[in-house]
Amino acid sequence: MSTPLGNNSYMPNALSNKQTEFFQAILDSSNSPILITDALSGDHPIIFVNHAFEQVTQYTAAEVIGKNCRLLQRNDRDQPSRHLLADAIRNGTSCECVIRNYRRNGEPFYNQLFMFPVKSEQGIVTNYVGIQYDVTTAHTTHAALQEMRVAIEHSIDVYLKVGPDAIVIEANKALQDVFGWTPQELIGKSVFHLVPAERVSEVQQDLAEQFADSQPRSLNGRYLRKDGGTTLVEWTFSSGAGNQSLICLGRDVTEKYQIAEEARRANERNAAVLMTITEGCFSVDRNWIITYINPQGEKWLRRSSHDLIGKHLWLEFPEAVDSAFFYTYHQAMETKAFANCDSFYEPLGRWFEARAYPYPEGLTVFFMDITQRKTAEAILIHSASHDQMTGLMNRTACLDTIDRRLEETRHRSTPLAILFIDLDRFKEVNDAFGHRVGDQVLTEISRRLIAQSDANKIPARISGDEFIFIVSNSEPDKAKAFSHQLIDAIAAPIDVEGIDIALGASVGVAFTADGNIAADELVNQADTAMYWAKESGRHAVCLFSPDIDHWGAQRLKLRHEIRPAIEQRQFVLHYQPQFRVADNAVAGAEALVRWQHPKLGLLNPIAFLEIAEASPVINELGAWICDEACRQLASWNRLGHTLIMSINVSARQLGNPALHEMFAACARKHGVDPKFIKIEITESMLSQDVSIAEAGLNKLKEYGFRIALDDFGTGYSNFTYLHRFPVTALKIDRSFVQPIAQDAKALAMLNGIISLAKAINLTVICEGVETENQREALLGTGCDLIQGYLTGRPLVAEEFTQLHLTNVRK
Repeated sequence: MSTPLGNNSYMPNALSNKQTEFFQAILDSSNSPILITDALSGDHPIIFVNHAFEQVTQYTAAEVIGKNCRLLQRNDRDQPSRHLLADAIRNGTSCECVIRNYRRNGEPFYNQLFMFPVKSEQGIVTNYVGIQYDVTTAHTTHAALQEMRVAIEHSIDVYLKVGPDAIVIEANKALQDVFGWTPQELIGKSVFHLVPAERVSEVQQDLAEQFADSQPRSLNGRYLRKDGGTTLVEWTFSSGAGNQSLICLGRDVTEKYQIAEEARRANERNAAVLMTITEGCFSVDRNWIITYINPQGEKWLRRSSHDLIGKHLWLEFPEAVDSAFFYTYHQAMETKAFANCDSFYEPLGRWFEARAYPYPEGLTVFFMDITQRKTAEAILIHSASHDQMTGLMNRTACLDTIDRRLEETRHRSTPLAILFIDLDRFKEVNDAFGHRVGDQVLTEISRRLIAQSDANKIPARISGDEFIFIVSNSEPDKAKAFSHQLIDAIAAPIDVEGIDIALGASVGVAFTADGNIAADELVNQADTAMYWAKESGRHAVCLFSPDIDHWGAQRLKLRHEIRPAIEQRQFVLHYQPQFRVADNAVAGAEALVRWQHPKLGLLNPIAFLEIAEASPVINELGAWICDEACRQLASWNRLGHTLIMSINVSARQLGNPALHEMFAACARKHGVDPKFIKIEITESMLSQDVSIAEAGLNKLKEYGFRIALDDFGTGYSNFTYLHRFPVTALKIDRSFVQPIAQDAKALAMLNGIISLAKAINLTVICEGVETENQREALLGTGCDLIQGYLTGRPLVAEEFTQLHLTNVRK
């Protein structure tokens, strides 16, 4: 059964589907809003909310899942309670506070929030759970009561002198405190300015009777304030001298009646809260005699209050003795301090999280069935360790698995082989048919690899078109034979949308008989062997040995050739156009570097950029790219074209304190305005050294350069970056754009990102647009610019000018 926290089949002694549905219904029918966040993700996204949360906040689950709880506070970020919550999250502790939130329609409301962490068996905080109670009325009432008390302490009764014609003759300063009128504003006007329309006749009769018999009398009721509100006042009337006027003394008694009403309501709430909350609750005295249990506690423990109250806790639940619950409750009782735990309770076959609160007479425990959450944790672990598209292990999980198999090899002398598989010319599939077709090809190949797997042969996908097979108990010859078997499986034509696509594969094999090697080193050996297989003509298998470490030497050679290549002007820039969505006009171009190698031909950045970024030469290459891009921008300007030039900056460049001066010098040299130069950075760069990145970007912004956050969505998608760094544009990664024409959820997610960007005045560029359907889907999103193979591939400057700027209105 599907639940908010996943499938419960991972838990021992799991309940039946019917029982799970029963507890699901209880959770969703609760009047207490509940949310759960993922503490293992970078921005603590929400992973579950119940129906009560949706009703109170007016947000649907789909609108908040994956987002941080701060969306409920909007821009109201300086509340003290938020600092308490932040401290608790940093310390991995519970927190209880009142916080001001906002409903989806912008209406503020107050929550009594209890937030507590959920920890793994290793003590790592995996989730935070927030249980909320809407206390808007109580909070507003409390604030009003406080203000009223201060007013009473520092004011005197209202004094009015009223003539027979009901005109106010005199008034004191307290009038303004109670009614909002200054004495000068009300003197000379009718006292009925203070009387609600429906009570005018009643008050007229009271005043007439007072003038008639001159006996003092009292009159209570609600009276109008200047602002249109009302206040409850007790009036005492007496006749003035000669019975020609009335002396009216009024006392504001609103607070007294409000306190009485609030006390009545508070008593009702307190009596109802424990009966209606979605948590179980029970209390024991200091002798462990059960004194109370609420209905939810009865349901979860499957025991009635009639059976439990007055009985000894540990005699009624002997299986819990010596459990985590036993020691936690004793700790709380003995230390008189809050304590909590979560553990599996065997008799019920469920996981429970318990929070124990001591008080002078004993202990109160709030507990929840967290079986579904524990199941969700298992699912989350699986998601974090597996590739989303193919379902294969990802690189991290792959290395962890290799580590474990190496340990077995060291202790049991079982040989281990690593097969590094790279698809031959897979990029040509993406270039020819687009990434959507490429993704389908990768998915099919993954299915074929899974079909070849067993307990001793485990596949993984470690990057785009690179796969690994971990093969245990296999000698080199058998590993090579299995590699050929994999190549044959991959080579079978793949039918994608009526297109037959046939791919080869190159396989490198690294082998260890003793396990005395690190996992990443063994993978690198297999990687090197795979490149040798490609050098040998592709569609081949190569076993690693020191004699064939040719690719490492080739990479070293390229590294030494980069600086001379800059001097010899072997590098060239290609430009990919960016089009405005509004009028389909060319608005800018992204400069993309290529290496015209004299022997190897035109090299894409994948062949050399990683090598360059690992050495200081990246700053020289970056300076050349900046100079050449500015030169080309100036050339287009002279032709009358106003474009924005996008230039990519590497992580190492961003750490260079002279980066801003280099960009400024290039702009001055070629006479281009910095506002027409957009510097593109990636999320991963920002996460490496936040302080250095922030300082560098702020200097660039001061010079007037635009800053774009590139590949948004492929990294941590940390929205804090948009607030902390001087970003002027957001470039949404193609992975968000590709599915929008077919997937409504993907389009909704993209709309959400664009709306957020627009709310903080960012320009939005969507890259990877490859089909007309995708472009049409983007028309209503608010996206400013699009970039992709649909509108234009990267071209040299002359071809760019001829294709995109010739015959364009200047």
